[in-house]
Amino acid sequence: MNLFDDRGEIADLLARLQSGDAGSRRVALTELADLGDESATAHVIAALADEDAGVREAAVRALDAFESRDVVQALTRALEDDADCVRQAAADVLAEKRDAAAAPLLIGLVAHENSFVRAGALRALIGLRNPAAFEPACAALEDHDAIVRRMAASLLGWLQEPRSVPFLIAACRDRDADVRRTAIGALGFEGSALAAQNALLPALHDENWQVREIAAQTIGKLGSAGGLDALIGAMSDEAWQVRIKAAASLGQLKRSEAIPALARALDHASSNLRKEATAALGEIGHADALPHLAAHADDPDPDVRKLNRWAVSKIGAPNRGT
Repeated sequence: MNLFDDRGEIADLLARLQSGDAGSRRVALTELADLGDESATAHVIAALADEDAGVREAAVRALDAFESRDVVQALTRALEDDADCVRQAAADVLAEKRDAAAAPLLIGLVAHENSFVRAGALRALIGLRNPAAFEPACAALEDHDAIVRRMAASLLGWLQEPRSVPFLIAACRDRDADVRRTAIGALGFEGSALAAQNALLPALHDENWQVREIAAQTIGKLGSAGGLDALIGAMSDEAWQVRIKAAASLGQLKRSEAIPALARALDHASSNLRKEATAALGEIGHADALPHLAAHADDPDPDVRKLNRWAVSKIGAPNRGT
């Protein structure tokens, strides 16, 4: 398309934004986004005042294609729209843009009276990793809305501030399982291991299996040797998803004490668990695992058999286990 044709199409789309049909206005906004011509920015922003929520949502989504300084402010205002779909779209686009200029505006919205706006602002702040968001995020861990608390815990995890550890540890005891799960995952950054361990070990016995799963994963990520016995115990968890993460973490710890528990998992009905246990035995790299691997060399799953051969080969290298 040449420049003349392009301008002609933009003019047609701008005219369609004045249509009495909301569907036509929504399509025009989508097509303007596809063209991505910055000259249309003001018209797309103006559509944020449309009487139809679907059109306003389409305008927010379309703004993802534009880079003007006015876009961030418009999207931030859209976080306060009356319609949930518009606010959600604004949070999505702001999170994708990761524009540092949005940080002060978003931080101000963390204290907004509407919980949806607070959660959207926290979510959009995650990718910015702005240190100024630390204190608002800590305060938001006390919010009455669980979604806001979950977004706050996630933001603190991305900031990776050592001073956030006590706040996240407290959130590991939150009444909402999703908040607990997010807080536990957020503790998985370098430097939090010793302080976090006391929170992670009880989480392996949480009533919610997804919380136990992320706890098993985070212990391995932190490389906490103090979690060895707890992870071995987690290999008997009623949820095979928890056992998978426990097996992977035991492989990361590389301790031969875990071999019997991992060997028992080689008979489990879940091929995913058998794969993780086999890989963990290879990572531990201790000769005591060889008889167990030999007994399961003919596993019915080809991926398990492949990992079995890899584990045997790895154990044949200089022993790094204990």
